[in-house]
Amino acid sequence: MTKIVVILVMAHGIMGWGGHQAETSQNQMRVYYNGVQPFLADYVSKAHPDVELVMIAPTVPQADTVANRGRALQQAIAAELNNWPAGTRVHLLAHSMGGLDSRWVLAQDGMADNIASLTTIATPHRGTSLGNLAYDELPILLPVGTFLEQMYRIRRTIWRLLPFTQVADPDLLGYFNHMLLGFGSTPEQLYGGIHALTLEGAETFNRELAEKERAIRERTTKPVQYFAYGGRPVGAQVLLLRPTQAFIEAWGTEQEKHWKDPKEQLAGNDGAVSVWSSHYPWDDDGRNYVRTIPFDHFWQVNWRIPDEIPSRKDMGNELKQVYREIIDRILQVQQAP
Repeated sequence: MTKIVVILVMAHGIMGWGGHQAETSQNQMRVYYNGVQPFLADYVSKAHPDVELVMIAPTVPQADTVANRGRALQQAIAAELNNWPAGTRVHLLAHSMGGLDSRWVLAQDGMADNIASLTTIATPHRGTSLGNLAYDELPILLPVGTFLEQMYRIRRTIWRLLPFTQVADPDLLGYFNHMLLGFGSTPEQLYGGIHALTLEGAETFNRELAEKERAIRERTTKPVQYFAYGGRPVGAQVLLLRPTQAFIEAWGTEQEKHWKDPKEQLAGNDGAVSVWSSHYPWDDDGRNYVRTIPFDHFWQVNWRIPDEIPSRKDMGNELKQVYREIIDRILQVQQAP
């Protein structure tokens, strides 16, 4: 039986990283989409035995402008497509800033012919007040981040002597160690990357892409399907993002605080991105918005920080259902005439 080949490109957020789940070593933490790849591979093999799911998770610059990160993502897509027959199209799954990178790629000449769908999870399509705060505080964050990054470099002799490391899970330290490498970027890269997440940066980005994205959405030949999810933690949640969630609730824009998705009538934020901003900039009516999921910004990619670091196989039933929905929808797009 000839299988249907589905190529899924998984784009990471700012300060993130790529890699395959199998790429582990004593000193390497899990990949950005923690446990998602093996879960999807297992699910598709059992629920859709006629499908061959190919997953790639490229690493783009951890902190840089959308254009620079997007170029790296575009190159990775082109390299993968070289392995397949002409006319093969990929599907993009993007978390956080990865969704902006993916939209940039789609808007480049000819790329919409190569991409069948884009699914974003908590992408700040309209920016976030948290990005504004980080951008304004970068003069302070840069030296602090550089200091911590230097500590990472010599952590075998210093990092492990710090009191909190005696109780922290090694994988938790690995996660933050990897994120700290983003502060090894140049100041220009950090400013460019974080500015893209600000309300003003997103507005400029959306204005620049508006005409091209409108044309893509109106295509009748090789159409591109857009889907979006937002996040809104419900009930007891992990501690790390509670302060930032409260910051957006108190100091965010009126849209971030009170705008409700017209279908679900839900407002709020996931500790980084609001429900309002998780909608595509043209999508006030929620046509391309799937739903709001009950997870904070880290939990969406299966990182429960700092309360719990799950095993690679433990995603929890609710999060598994989200990724089942995503891949099932992608398969519907793939099989559409």
